Amino acid sequence: MSDKKAVPKKWFCLFLVIWCVQMFTAVYFCFQKQGFHEDEYYTFYSTARTYGLAIEDGAWMEHDAYFNEFVVLYGQRFQYGLVKLVQSWDVHPPFYYWIFHTVCSLFPGQFSKWFGLVINLAAFGVSMFLLRYLALLVTKHNEKMTLLSCLFYGFTPAVMSSVVFIRMYALLTVFVYLCAILHVRMMEKTYHKLPFLKFLLPLAVVTYLGFLTQYYYFIFLFFMALGFCIYLLLKDRNLWNCIRYGVSVGIALVLAYLTYPSCLGQMFRGQRGAQATENFFDWSNTWTRLLFFWKLLDEYVFGKLLVILLGIILFLFLFALGKGKIRISNRMKAVAFLENHRACFLLLFTVIGYFLAVSKTALLLGDTSIRYQTPVYGMTVLLIFVAMEGIGRVVFIKADTEHGNYNFLLAAAAVVCLLVNLAGLFSGRVVFLYPEDTQRIAFAREKAAQDTPVLCLYDVGQSWCVWDSADEFFVYDRIYFADREKVEPISDKTIAESDDLVVYLSNAADAETQLQRILNSNSKVDAYELKWQDRYCSVYYFY
Repeated sequence: MSDKKAVPKKWFCLFLVIWCVQMFTAVYFCFQKQGFHEDEYYTFYSTARTYGLAIEDGAWMEHDAYFNEFVVLYGQRFQYGLVKLVQSWDVHPPFYYWIFHTVCSLFPGQFSKWFGLVINLAAFGVSMFLLRYLALLVTKHNEKMTLLSCLFYGFTPAVMSSVVFIRMYALLTVFVYLCAILHVRMMEKTYHKLPFLKFLLPLAVVTYLGFLTQYYYFIFLFFMALGFCIYLLLKDRNLWNCIRYGVSVGIALVLAYLTYPSCLGQMFRGQRGAQATENFFDWSNTWTRLLFFWKLLDEYVFGKLLVILLGIILFLFLFALGKGKIRISNRMKAVAFLENHRACFLLLFTVIGYFLAVSKTALLLGDTSIRYQTPVYGMTVLLIFVAMEGIGRVVFIKADTEHGNYNFLLAAAAVVCLLVNLAGLFSGRVVFLYPEDTQRIAFAREKAAQDTPVLCLYDVGQSWCVWDSADEFFVYDRIYFADREKVEPISDKTIAESDDLVVYLSNAADAETQLQRILNSNSKVDAYELKWQDRYCSVYYFY
């Protein structure tokens, strides 16, 4: 084997070692996941729905009636039409849910976090290979820079959070990378006419699947397509290429619409569509939203070092400019520089456009909002590292043979990156783990073993919120539901004669009034204790 072939193979083997460690780390955090976000419960509910959660005021709901709404039963397996119908009532396309329903259908009657986690683990594993391939294209097969980018990104709290979040964002990342790879690879080739089999057809397939996975794919594709078509026109002014490109993407989107006609209403007219449109055109919130998502990027991807990294890039650029190592006045060199780095500029344009658009339209939900920007975090890391490597090469390397100090700097950067990420991973920055649910479920099991009655005072207008406590409700044999807007004592005999009660009280309720209502309903209890508070309800123990 020649040395030229052996070197890339060594780098690939090193990448495989890192990839295996990253996969092991992802699996570790999957084991650490103890609870669920309310949207994760909806993932189960919307793909396994039996009759719908018909909450009835003043009535008991048996365990199976509740539990069966979150699991695929034997007679309900592989019902993709039902999954599509249920999604049409919500705000998301169905492709991810079809995959999730398929996994659940293989294990009828069972509920497990692993049904969703195995999908995310597979998507994460594939996306890291795609990121490596994209990085090799962008850096023109710079193995060191590629490895450093993959090393850094694969251990970030953001990407680990996307793995443990049982939603479609890990899968969306795969399609975003595929879209980027197709465009960047085409920019590295010289074609008078865009090839159908090598580009237009694969792009149509990726667009069809990506759009039916999450509508944010459309935002990414929009900026990628805009930048790519501008490049095509500037390159050879071949308008026909742009037309063929637009037709192929348009056909994919039309097919997606025919597959799922609810998409247009969900994007522009539904609850989330109208909200997103309003936020997009409300310029008064722009700075607040951009700062919010910037802070998420800084904390969960770069360990609060993003400003320092950008400052280093700017300092090195100004230093090189002052030393005459960069001459921006030379038009020929400027054009050559732009041409040699056209893929970087396309990605930069797309990532910035996606970041701005999503920042304007996404929900502001604290740290859980990192899900919306996750698909472009890997490319963000790649672009920043490429910028640092490029300017660092200009500043620190005087000749092609002088790489000693520069290689040392890259090695030091790799160590720093790894330490920053490990500090973030094990300091509580991985979201969607919910370790507090361990104690909550233990409490539920203790009270279930003691046959303590469970009462849920729910909000009639948002009765769906009761699934936010699903893993706790699964423990109990039955639960009594009551409208939180009523104030008269509850007349149920079991509630009235029990020595103690577990009460789930909607946070929308007048807490003092409802707590007194419970005391008035049972003369055997005269005290209560707040055990914990969730997003939609508070849990009290009456004794």
